[in-house]
Amino acid sequence: MKFGITLPNYGKFAERESILEISIAAEELGFDSLWASDHIVLPTDHKGFGNVFYEPLLTLSYIAQKTKTIKLGTSVIVLPYRNPVVFAKSISTLDVLSGGRVILGIGSGWLKEEFKALGVNYEERGRITDEYLEIMKELYTSESPSFSGNYFNFKDIIFDPKPFQKPFPPVWIGGSSRNSLIRAVKYGSGWHAVGSTPKEIKAGKEFLNTQFEECNINSDGFIISVRKNLQITDRKIKDETELLRGDLDKISAGFDQYREEGVNYLVLQILSSDFKGVLNTMKSVSQLYIN
Repeated sequence: MKFGITLPNYGKFAERESILEISIAAEELGFDSLWASDHIVLPTDHKGFGNVFYEPLLTLSYIAQKTKTIKLGTSVIVLPYRNPVVFAKSISTLDVLSGGRVILGIGSGWLKEEFKALGVNYEERGRITDEYLEIMKELYTSESPSFSGNYFNFKDIIFDPKPFQKPFPPVWIGGSSRNSLIRAVKYGSGWHAVGSTPKEIKAGKEFLNTQFEECNINSDGFIISVRKNLQITDRKIKDETELLRGDLDKISAGFDQYREEGVNYLVLQILSSDFKGVLNTMKSVSQLYIN
């Protein structure tokens, strides 16, 4: 199982120096990837993220030049928010300039007020996401891209550079709804669940397998990834679903439970009251489970 670390491009540690320090430490400690989250604007009454939210692709571009080999992931880009042609160009550029390090986590979004502020139809977000994924595939794989859809139409264009990774970076679809899982089978090379328990992963995998069979798609190499809070603490955690919050023995057992259900990849959101605690937690995880 591989391990990634979320970047503080939002929240109480959302500062340039913190982002950079975590990025460099994660690479030195042997973590496989760094992950940036995505929101463009937030409702004034939404308190879960804080006010500062750095744009994820620019954040990853910044740390790409400060690191060498660690992969750069999005957890997850809300695809309907963005012009798909412009977004595809940003991703292919980042993938080329980073030497093929991009993992593209994609979701259809959930924050209705944000859709309204950005002028995007919330009710059509699933259909928009599917069409934009088709557009990106066409741009990445065709020498003479053309597309005719409900939201975008183009032909007689040149799209370069193509991504460094061929045919394009890994696409992991976020979300746990049936529509998200169907989207993962149709368009993705992985499923990126957020906060899911091992039991929920098992149920999701069973549904994925039925979809692979019905669509006659080979599931070899398909990645099951989970983004999950991790906190080393002696305090008793009342929420029994928080398998990665507690002492190291509990966390180790939690890792085992995810591994047993076929999780290939854990993206860890480190919880700590201070920034030094984030770095110390990363070191502990690295020493015990990576190196």
